[in-house]
Amino acid sequence: MPIKTIIVDDENHGIITLKHLLAPFEEIQIVATTQDSTEAVSLIETHQPDLVFLDIQMPVLNGFDVIKQLASISFKLVFVTAYDNYAIKALKMNAFDYLLKPASKQDVEEVITKYKKELSATSKMQLQSLKNQIEQRVTDKIALSTQEGLIFIKFEEISYIEAEGSYSTVKTIDGKKHLVSKNIATFEDVLEDNACFFRPHKSFIFHLNHVKQYIRGEGGEIVMTDGKSIPLSRTKKQTFLELFAKV
Repeated sequence: MPIKTIIVDDENHGIITLKHLLAPFEEIQIVATTQDSTEAVSLIETHQPDLVFLDIQMPVLNGFDVIKQLASISFKLVFVTAYDNYAIKALKMNAFDYLLKPASKQDVEEVITKYKKELSATSKMQLQSLKNQIEQRVTDKIALSTQEGLIFIKFEEISYIEAEGSYSTVKTIDGKKHLVSKNIATFEDVLEDNACFFRPHKSFIFHLNHVKQYIRGEGGEIVMTDGKSIPLSRTKKQTFLELFAKV
């Protein structure tokens, strides 16, 4: 089945580039493109696409304004953006697919491959969470993209994150484990500004509030409140110990 696709970008060269990069994918059927953000809503409602590439920053209506005017969202949304570290972090935190301008062949291949695997429409909660963060309002949740769909979890509910190759397992304080199709480096990037999380070892990130015990050793070992033992590398030992007041 063809994947009906719409491209919305106020820059014509952006549309041309993306069309060129999508051309090798026979299943992609570009049903409409527009540089006019005010036209995007009617195009989406008319064509009922499966996939929409949407620029975030556009004159008149930005990407969020376009989505706000839709009665429902029945498609997968991929944001297209120029480099902005804060925006990219927000997109990652809310489990959005995105293309960084200028997009590359590899970037587009990854997005299309992921679309074929997941086939889940973008949720309004996902969008609202992203919008709040882009506008620099405090958000206390992260969106986890699992096989069952998106799960929104408060940061304080995360006990630890464990690397599973190119995947990661997120363990929450209620005892549940969520397998996420993101590597642990992605989580480190998203959480780097959150002082409650610490990466003691290449395979783990944990929440400092859920540490129960430190066992001495060359590096040492950290025991979480659920009994999980996590290794502490020798190079991270001093930094970890300095996080806690001693008596």
